[in-house]
Amino acid sequence: PTRPGVFYVTREDGVVDVWDYFYRQSDLAYSHKVSDAPLSSIAVHSNGKLVAIGDQNGTVSLLQVCDSLAVQQSNEKLAISGMFERETKREKNLETRSKEIARKQQKV
Repeated sequence: PTRPGVFYVTREDGVVDVWDYFYRQSDLAYSHKVSDAPLSSIAVHSNGKLVAIGDQNGTVSLLQVCDSLAVQQSNEKLAISGMFERETKREKNLETRSKEIARKQQKV
């Protein structure tokens, strides 16, 4: 994949969801019904424009995505990396806080 901010999610209802975290984190960028069978595998071509999706019946579908989902923006890698670093720190802080609260409750 060429876009660090684009994520593909296969679902059991035969739909593939495409998330573009660089532009929107709370909404899907695209959703497509690929099969009536549950989707079981996915592979993105190195150029990012072709996506092969397999279902549990053994059928493979080839999708071509638009350039906006395949071509990396100039500052995208840095922005996505920063987002993941912030979320990792946030998760660690929440975990530490949770442990502190649990310790205080044990002392009482």
